[in-house]
Order: sequence, then C-alpha cells, then structure tokens
Amino acid sequence: MTDVVQQLLSGDVSFFIGDTATHATGWLRHPERYFGEWLDDIDARLPRRYERTLLLGMGGSSSPARLYADWRPENHLTVVDTSHPDTVAALDFSNATVIASSKSGGTVETQTLLAHALANGLSPEDLVVITDPGTALAELGASLGALVVLGDPDTGGRFSSLSPFGLIPALYAGWSVAELRDELATCYLSEELLTRVANDAEALATTVVDGAAFFSLGADPIASGGALWLEQLVAETTGKEGRGFIPHFDGASALYSPGEMQYYHLLAALLAHHLGVDPFNQPNVESAKKEVFALLEGDVVWESAPFAMIDLVNDLQSASYITLQAYAPFTTGAHLAALRSEIEAQYGPTTANLGPRYLHSTGQLHKGGPASVVGVQVIQRPSTEPQRIAGRGYSFHDLHMAQATGDYRAMQQSHKRVYQVLVDSIEDAGALLGLTL
Repeated sequence: MTDVVQQLLSGDVSFFIGDTATHATGWLRHPERYFGEWLDDIDARLPRRYERTLLLGMGGSSSPARLYADWRPENHLTVVDTSHPDTVAALDFSNATVIASSKSGGTVETQTLLAHALANGLSPEDLVVITDPGTALAELGASLGALVVLGDPDTGGRFSSLSPFGLIPALYAGWSVAELRDELATCYLSEELLTRVANDAEALATTVVDGAAFFSLGADPIASGGALWLEQLVAETTGKEGRGFIPHFDGASALYSPGEMQYYHLLAALLAHHLGVDPFNQPNVESAKKEVFALLEGDVVWESAPFAMIDLVNDLQSASYITLQAYAPFTTGAHLAALRSEIEAQYGPTTANLGPRYLHSTGQLHKGGPASVVGVQVIQRPSTEPQRIAGRGYSFHDLHMAQATGDYRAMQQSHKRVYQVLVDSIEDAGALLGLTL
C-alpha cells in the first residue's frame, strides 16, 4: 500500500474506483481549510442569544454533531434527525438557536422541520443554515436574513465532519476553538497516519468472504453519537454492488473521539477500494426517496404489509444478518436495543436503528449491499394527533409512514427480503415477530 500512501499525500486520488473521487475528496484538506482563521471568524459570527440549540438534519449533516456532543458533559445541543410525530410534537423552538443542516438543501426532513420551527416560535435571527452553494435552502436562509454558512461541494455528506457541518454544531455543543484545534490536530494528513490506515484497511480486507464482512462497532449506534457516525460512514461508503462491510455492535469496547474522524474517513474509503466499489457514490439512496414522494401525492394509510409467519422465520434463519428498522420516537431507544438483542440471540447478527435516520446511512447498505440481508420494520403508531406541516399538504404522520413504506418497497425492488409490523409500543413487537425468548 506504499503507492497509495504517496498518492494520497500528493493529492492523487485517481486510484479510487469510479469517476467521483476527483470531485468528492475535498475532505482530505479540510484541516487546512477550516481549522485556521475560518474557525475564529465563524465562532465570532454565530448567534448565541440562547443556551439551547436544536440541529435539524439527517445523515452526514447530523451524525458528526452527535459525535462532538458525546464529549461535552454540559452539552446543550439536541440533534433532531427524525420525522416521528411524537418526537416532533415534543420539541420547543422558543428560546433556542436552530441549525438547519443539509448538503443538498433538499432533504425533506430538514425542510419540513424548519417549516415547522418557523411556524412555532423560531425567529430567523436565531437560525443558522449550513448547506452547499446554490441550494434552495441557502436561498431560503438568505431571504429570511439568517446566517448562511456554505459547505464544501467537493465533499459528500458522510465525509463532512471536519467542515462546517461538524464544526459549527461542535461550537454549539460546548467546544471552544482552542479545544477543537487541539483535539483535531491528528486529522491533518501525514505519512504516519496514512500508513497506519493503509495497513489496517489491508488487514480488514482479509476478512472479506464473497464480497462481505462484518465491521466491529465498539459502541451502540442507537445511543452513541460516535458509533452512529461511524456506522453510516462504513455502510454507505462500502455497501453497494452486492458487496459491503456490515457495521455490527458486538459489545461496548470503544469511545469514538473527534480526533479519530480523519482516520476513519480514510479507512472507509480504502475499504471500499479493496472491495472494488466507488467509495463516494450512493446509487441506491434515491429509490426510497422517490417512493416517499409518490406516496405523499395520495392518502397515506397506517397499515403494515401482511406476511406468513413461516416465511419470516425461514428468512430470519437463513439471513447472513438482520436489520431492525424502527419507525418510533427517540424515547424508544432502550426498547429497540433490547429487541435487537432478542432477535440476535435467536437468529444471529442483527443491526438496529431508528427510521428515517437509517435511510440516510445504512439504507444504502440494506439495498445495495449483500443480498442475504433480511429487513424487519417495526412501526410504532403515534400517540399525537396529525397536524398539517406549514406550507405542505401533508402531516408528519403522513411523512413518517410514507418513509417506512417507501423504504419497504425500495428494498423489495432491490430484491431484498423485508417484513413490516405495526405496533402501539416497540415492546409489543417481539410477540408479533414470533420471538420465543
């Protein structure tokens, strides 16, 4: 891997598979671009009338914030990466700064949550918009008079943790500029860093069988911001063309720090290189989005697709791994982790996270990765009453169910096996799934 190390040091990314690397590797130089005067300048410009901050974003526009926040004991940053009506109804946008974060500027969750916030107490003077140049979100932020901070268009969302998408939330989470510079000093490219990454990637590549392998997570992505960030990075970077590294929580053994971010950026990209796939595209992500918007054009019905128990059991027994996809409020995290443990004890390796969060992370792996995955969607009925989203013809109830059904259909179209159950509580799901524990 000596050649790869020297190529990366010189800025040569031509060895990566595909044609996206030349306009997707700006992250290699983010330390030089953002850790100097830029960081001082943005810290001085941020609105800080209130102690609380809410971040509205999904995937790579929100998971770095969770990682940074993990390391601040007095953290006042809340990351809102959901569309579940019960979680949204509990939000208080008064007396708070709001960050609306979206690379594309078109992320439906960010757009709808921002519309809801503006209609429920958010003043534009307390709004920070982080997006790429020329997006509709940038135009909206400017028209409102909000602070608009532009990201790097030559970097994808999941590689943006050392750019405004990670650094601004870090400042609101309680990091000082000096603390960030000290913590992130290890993120500059060096021969030592690149050699270590190259050797580690080569070792992990030896575990691949038929294009797939497990990637050990030392923390639970349901609860750990660092593990959630790393789960997306590995899954979305490697999970395509029937191949992929499957992030799997196998016991608490690690804390992921911001200073490790560039190491893992490089590791994920080199793992994709070993698999022979493009690290920087996400060819299966759009399929679920298209299904969602098609569903929202009609009446969205809260019902699950029927299935035969024998089919579910047979598929779970034969799966290389199971993914548990819970469309439920944030408050159900502990119950989801318990259900994952039950399924894993009975059937084997099982991953789990909340929807629609996973659509922006592991969703690419579920549809584009190894064919022997089985998806289990558990959809919890909201306890709140539907209310139309400001400026939209649908409610968060409609959006949330459309996202579950849309991904269900997208997985089927990708020839993956997937099942749905509709429950009043995550705790009820075990019986409906035939668990015997």
